[in-house]
Amino acid sequence: MTKNPMIPRYRYGFFLFFILLLLFSFSSCDIFNDCSSSNSYSMRCNGLSIEQCVYSDGGYHWTEYKSCITGCPSEIGNPTCVASTCSCSVPSQYVCEHGNTYRCNGNNAEKCTGLDHYNGYVWENIRNCESLFRESDVIESGSCTSTSEYYEPKCVPKIKKAFRGKWFRLDDKTDFYLGTNGITRGSYYGTFVPDSITKIDDNMLEITGNDETFRLIRNSITDATLRLNVKKAFGYTRSPSGSGVGGVDVIIENTQDSGETYEKQSGSDGNTEFDGIVSGEYTISVGNTKVTQNISDYLNAGNFYVSQSGYIYKALLNSTNEVYYAEDRDNSDIGNRYTVYLRIHNLGNRDASATTISLKTDDNAVKIEAEEKILGTIEPEKNVSYSFSLETIPFSKVSSLKDAVYHDVELLVSLKDIDNEVWEDVVTLRIYRKAVPIYLYSMMSNPFILLSPHREIVSMSSVVWVPYRPDAKYKLIAQSLSLNTEGIYSIGVGSWDKDKWDSDRETFTDVSNYEPNNQESQAKTVYMNSQTTSYLHKNDIDFWIIDMSK
Repeated sequence: MTKNPMIPRYRYGFFLFFILLLLFSFSSCDIFNDCSSSNSYSMRCNGLSIEQCVYSDGGYHWTEYKSCITGCPSEIGNPTCVASTCSCSVPSQYVCEHGNTYRCNGNNAEKCTGLDHYNGYVWENIRNCESLFRESDVIESGSCTSTSEYYEPKCVPKIKKAFRGKWFRLDDKTDFYLGTNGITRGSYYGTFVPDSITKIDDNMLEITGNDETFRLIRNSITDATLRLNVKKAFGYTRSPSGSGVGGVDVIIENTQDSGETYEKQSGSDGNTEFDGIVSGEYTISVGNTKVTQNISDYLNAGNFYVSQSGYIYKALLNSTNEVYYAEDRDNSDIGNRYTVYLRIHNLGNRDASATTISLKTDDNAVKIEAEEKILGTIEPEKNVSYSFSLETIPFSKVSSLKDAVYHDVELLVSLKDIDNEVWEDVVTLRIYRKAVPIYLYSMMSNPFILLSPHREIVSMSSVVWVPYRPDAKYKLIAQSLSLNTEGIYSIGVGSWDKDKWDSDRETFTDVSNYEPNNQESQAKTVYMNSQTTSYLHKNDIDFWIIDMSK
C-alpha cells in the first residue's frame, strides 16, 4: 500500500490557512471602515480629520469629529492624525517654556500658550503691530514693545528718523521722547500710545490720545556728532598712549531708544566719528568697555583703550551741560575762573591700584591749576572724582581767537599706575566768547520756552544768560495754552529798558502787530540790543527768532 507524503499535505494546509488569514484580515478591515450599528461611535483617521461613526438621517455615517489642523496652526507646527489621535510636531524656534508669558518677535506680539495636540508650549502670534499704524509724515510703521514677559506687549508707532528724539509738551511742560519703540512721557518714561500724530511743521506736532489733544515742540536735533579714538592698553604694548588701533568695533546706543544704535569700526589711526545721530544720552561701547555720556550737538569723547584683561582708565567730564565763557560778564578784559569736575573710571575687570593723575594743556586760551594727585585704588566699574581750577582768557587777547565765537580746549589727562604705565586721555571743554542776557517779562506766569541753537531747553527766569551766538539762532516760544489769562509780554536781547516796559504795560494796544506768529516758519525776529513788546491772547502761541548777528 502506497502512502501519500506528509509534507505536501502540510504545505496545502498551510496554504489554506494563509488564504483564510488574508480573507479574515481584509474582512476585518472592511468591517472596521464600514460605519454600521456594530461599530457605532468608533473613530478613524481620514487625512487630517478624526471621524466618528454616528447615526443620522436614517442611517450610520462617518462624520468629522475633530480637525487636527485646529489647535496646530500650519505656521507653527505640522499636524498629523495617527490611530484616531491628533498630534502636532513643532519646530524648536516656536517652543517656549512658561505658559501665559509674552514676547515681541519683530513686529509681532506673541504669547506662550499650549496647543490642543501638543504636549508643551509654543509661541503663538496674537497681534501684528505693523498693520495697526499706517505710514505718515511722522510714523514709519507699527512696532511691538514689551517691558516684561508677564504683560501683553503693546503696539506702538515707530517714529521716522527725522522726528526721533526729545520733545516738549507746550501746555504743561512735560518731556516726551519719540523713537523706534514708540512714545514715552515724563521722567519715568511711561508708554504713551497716541490715536493720531499730525505734523504742524518739522519742529511741532499735534498729538491726540487719552481723550486729549496737545502740541509738542522739538527740543533735540538729529544731526549730532560724536568723535573718539581707540588705543591699545597694556597686554598689547608697553606704551598704551601710543598710536591708535584700527578695526575695533565701536557701538553707541541711545539709552532712551535701543533702535537708535550705530556701529562702525575704528579707522587705521583709531579715530572713529559718528555723524547724523539723534542728540541725547548714549552708551558708548568699545570692545568690552562701556560708558555713558550725553551728546547735545558735538562731543569729543577722548580715548578708549582696548585690553584683553586688567583695568582700563577713562576720564570724563562730570557734566556736559556746563557752560564756560572766555569773558567776564561785566568786563571783557577779564576772564572767568571755573572749577571743573572730572570722573575717572575703571572700565576693566580688576582693580586699578594706586592711581595717580596729572593734567595739562598747551592751549593759550586758558590757564589751569591742576594738582598731581594720588586717587587711590579704583575698583572695576567704579569711578572717583577729580577737580581742577581753570581760568579763561578773553578771546580779544588771543590773536588766533579774535573773531572766534567759541573755542574747544583740549586737556590732556595722564594716569599712572603702580607699574609705571602711563595712560593718556583727552577731555574737551567748549568755551564761548561771552554771555548775553535775555530779558523776559510778562503779565502772566512765565509763558516762555527758550531753545538753544541745538534746541536744548534753557532754564528760564526773568533774566537768562546764554552764549553769544552770532553764527546760530535761538528760538523763543511764548504760549498761553495752559493759562486762563492773557496779556502783554516783552523780550529784550543784550539790554533792557525798564521805563519802556513800564510804559508799554500802560499804553500797548496793537495786539495784531506781530501776527500771524503761531508756527516756527512764521517766527518774527528780535535782534541784539533791541526790545520788543507783544501780546498773548488765550490759547495763543508766538514764535520768535533771536538773532545776535546784528
